[in-house]
Amino acid sequence: MLKLVSASVTKESTLTVGGYEYRVIYTIVNGVITSISCSIRQEVSSVLNEVGKISKENGQVNLFLRDTEDYIAHAEQFKAIVSEIEKELQPIEG
Repeated sequence: MLKLVSASVTKESTLTVGGYEYRVIYTIVNGVITSISCSIRQEVSSVLNEVGKISKENGQVNLFLRDTEDYIAHAEQFKAIVSEIEKELQPIEG
């Protein structure tokens, strides 16, 4: 029987909240989140325009937003997204 040595999964998801679309791509390797990238878009005249990005990798969170955006609200939404992703973690069985 094969014994699992390593497992990598990359997922892409979207969430729409308050007129913003959060497009999230994240990678889980061996039951550990290695990266989360979130593109924040807002629909203007039926076109989605990127207003910022938030990412988490190696214990660091980087936030890049237009200065007209409510960066605290976006950071809080990103924190909620990270919490949701963390709930799905399952360690690999050795």
